[in-house]
Amino acid sequence: MDYDKIRGSVEPVDQASAPQESSQAPANPVEQLKSRFPKLLQEIGIISSFSAVIGPIVYSLTVRKTAWRISHACARFLQWDIPSKAELSIIPPYHITLIIRSLISSFCLLLLWRGSNLAFSVYVAQEPVKRGQPLTQDSSDPNGSLINGLRSRKSLVRAFAFWELAKISQSFPQRRISIFKDIDCPGGPAWSQISSECLKMIQGIHTRILEYSSPSTQQQQQLLKNPDQLQSLPRMGIPPKEEAVVLQPPAPSNKRELVESKVGSFAKSVGNNPASGNGSPVVQKSKYYLEQARTKLLSPEQQQAVSLAHVQSTFNTYLTRSLRSGFGQPFRQTFARRVRSIAFGQPFSECVTIVDAIDALTRMATASIHEDDYGKVAKDIPTIVQTFITTHQSLENLIVGPLLQPHWTDVEFQESRREEVRDVQVTLDALRHGLGELMNAFGAFAPEIGLEGKDVRAAEMIAGKKEKRTEMMEGIE
Repeated sequence: MDYDKIRGSVEPVDQASAPQESSQAPANPVEQLKSRFPKLLQEIGIISSFSAVIGPIVYSLTVRKTAWRISHACARFLQWDIPSKAELSIIPPYHITLIIRSLISSFCLLLLWRGSNLAFSVYVAQEPVKRGQPLTQDSSDPNGSLINGLRSRKSLVRAFAFWELAKISQSFPQRRISIFKDIDCPGGPAWSQISSECLKMIQGIHTRILEYSSPSTQQQQQLLKNPDQLQSLPRMGIPPKEEAVVLQPPAPSNKRELVESKVGSFAKSVGNNPASGNGSPVVQKSKYYLEQARTKLLSPEQQQAVSLAHVQSTFNTYLTRSLRSGFGQPFRQTFARRVRSIAFGQPFSECVTIVDAIDALTRMATASIHEDDYGKVAKDIPTIVQTFITTHQSLENLIVGPLLQPHWTDVEFQESRREEVRDVQVTLDALRHGLGELMNAFGAFAPEIGLEGKDVRAAEMIAGKKEKRTEMMEGIE
């Protein structure tokens, strides 16, 4: 289980139902702890009971003797009054005091670990809102602080900055208006910088997929599989001589040296020219006797059992069973895991941040019709729509096309469930939502803002697809 997951929430992009003010306060962390603490105690009790049964045996057989030797050596070093030949007392593994100590110790240790982790997860997962306003509202330069967070190299800081931007785009119209009007922000207008960071985050999907499918990568993999195809540099020197370049050994002077010379010459000839060795009478006769011995000593069933094909089949069967078990689960390279690493980066997926960027751009763009007095946003609508279309097509091609095939360790892969990658479906649904909202808001005057007909048709086709939006954002990994 993933105990480090921070659970958050991503709300669908629906401008009609989205609240215009922050009317709902974040859930109280204390109430969350009260609701989740009983289940935590139940899990700790089960694990502690199991530890109380297994722990005393492990302690008596392994830990107790080692701990006694270390403690005795330390006591002698400190010149305590302990006999040098003091022996360890004998205590049965299931002594009542040992069981009670094991139960209490494991319960307290697990309560400390799991309780502190739960408290941290609950408090860190609180929305980036303070006293009903965004966190950066108290800053001397709210928009500049928000932009710095979007550009942060720390993934956690960047994730919370995009989360705050998504909340601003949904629930804080005054803050949206301030972003549209802030044209004197250091580095350019605030909207231009924010939209640039959001587009960069979304375009990262297409960039990573393109890097994975680039011809150079495939050629390198093919060359690694077939090293004979590697082209070496042209030979500049004289080719090596074919004849023997080693000095001839001295002639044998007695029978022993003569026998050694004959045997050595035969061995060298077989090693240097295997084909001639296989055709020699000695080798053929040896193979004949081995085959006769195998036929007389082993039955047909036994010969089949020791055959190379049967051994490989048996090995593959046990390997598949081990991969299907819980022990082999960490070694499986599942299709969903490989898709997430390619599309959303590694070692940590940025799916949450990307969805926040998509939702923030969509809400800000649709709200700009009534709130952007300078008309800055309208000029960026074609770029936003094209980015959404390209990203959607790249993700679909990754999971449906022949670019990515299941790994041999993915023993539970099913071709019919190829598209059921949760993070991909969440992102695709966010893109469909976004394109639908943008077409509803700007489709009527697409030529005036620079939207081409092919982009409009592609956006309407994507937005009209059936959505597969699941319960979103179980957490930030």
